Amino acid sequence: MTSTFGYQMPQAYAHPSGVLVVPRKEFASERFHYKRGQHAVFGGPSTKGKTQLAFDLLTYIATVDCPVYVAQSKPRDKVTATESKRLGFREVQDWPAPRQVKELWDGRPRGYLIKPRFGDINEDMTRCAKVTARLLEDRYTAGVRGECGVLVMDDTMVKAKIMGLDNHMVTIIAMAGAMGIGEWVFVQKPTDSGRITLWAYENATHCFFTKGGDARMLKRYSEIAGENGPAVMEIVPTLDMYQFLYLHKDEGWLCIVDDREK
Repeated sequence: MTSTFGYQMPQAYAHPSGVLVVPRKEFASERFHYKRGQHAVFGGPSTKGKTQLAFDLLTYIATVDCPVYVAQSKPRDKVTATESKRLGFREVQDWPAPRQVKELWDGRPRGYLIKPRFGDINEDMTRCAKVTARLLEDRYTAGVRGECGVLVMDDTMVKAKIMGLDNHMVTIIAMAGAMGIGEWVFVQKPTDSGRITLWAYENATHCFFTKGGDARMLKRYSEIAGENGPAVMEIVPTLDMYQFLYLHKDEGWLCIVDDREK
């Protein structure tokens, strides 16, 4: 059977630990039961495929009624650019984005890529911080009005520390879930991205852990997993490149999300 990702889709199988290893398309389309307002955390070192996994999941989540807002914070991001285009997200440089005339008959897009103008090392982070702050403030207000959506905060450490948006993101994590605003946070180290790291892991429903990092990182993952901590300690070091251990914190359900190319 060939998947929409363009490869021959394998079958699920059991990891030596007994945890199920699920092909990524099957997980994204059938096993990832995301509800509006739920938060997600993607944990692990850079270049491990966190952004790609998020977009694979967004393929089945992004809708006009629950749009996605991807806040880009670096000048070039190939995965974000390619995947946003694939999903038909509208790219804008500022927020709020004015409506386009074609939306009057085509309708609003199911997502937005907010990519501020880059090119001046002295101004880029300041400009990006202001645009991203306006996005967070606007979506929080929209949540109060009953509108839902998913805020994708890739490069979370940059947003928290360099852009000074830690308080904004923590407020969304703490308050906006009940309003239907979900925040997806990306953490390279579970101890080094401002308060947002602690709050995100404590409030996230969905956690994805990939291999890499030091013993301190693995220990933190096990603490986050609670009663599933021993399983996390055992499984994460055995993961292949681009595999993720998934934990549904509310239900305590574990599985391994396989590399999309397998």
